[in-house]
Amino acid sequence: MNNIRDRQLGVDNLEFKLDSCADVRAVAECLADQASRSLLLHTENLEPAIYDRIPFLVAVSKLARSHTRARIWILLQDSREAVRSGHRLIELSRRLSTAIQIRRPSQEYRNFHESLLLADTSGYLYRKNPGRYEGVANFNDPGKVAERNKYFMEVWERSEPDAELIRLYL
Repeated sequence: MNNIRDRQLGVDNLEFKLDSCADVRAVAECLADQASRSLLLHTENLEPAIYDRIPFLVAVSKLARSHTRARIWILLQDSREAVRSGHRLIELSRRLSTAIQIRRPSQEYRNFHESLLLADTSGYLYRKNPGRYEGVANFNDPGKVAERNKYFMEVWERSEPDAELIRLYL
């Protein structure tokens, strides 16, 4: 994707299409890197090709440590593979548990099979089919982000901690 690194969160209002893993990864990294307050992620399995890469992890860590009110909330449909493979975002969430929280949606929301990343109140990355790297993104669409944030928060309020993610200290 040309000049993705030039797009500014909260400034550039242009929805654009994504059609490759590299495009999706670049947008996710830019949104995470530019977020200053919150990052909300709804994902099936924490797709390692996008969310288990150093630039994304560094951006999330930076946001989590930036101030006490920073929040990175993740709704994760199925954590088994991510736990089994040692996904680094899960490890980061364990170290920075005040800012990074991961929950499993309640049964009533388990049929939501879309991927959504919201940055602050203006940027989003959305893929209707998380098994494919086709989607749309925008760095400044507060209306669409508010609409998707409303759904995310509805699911978050009804979600629960995932037993797969609880580390046992023996």
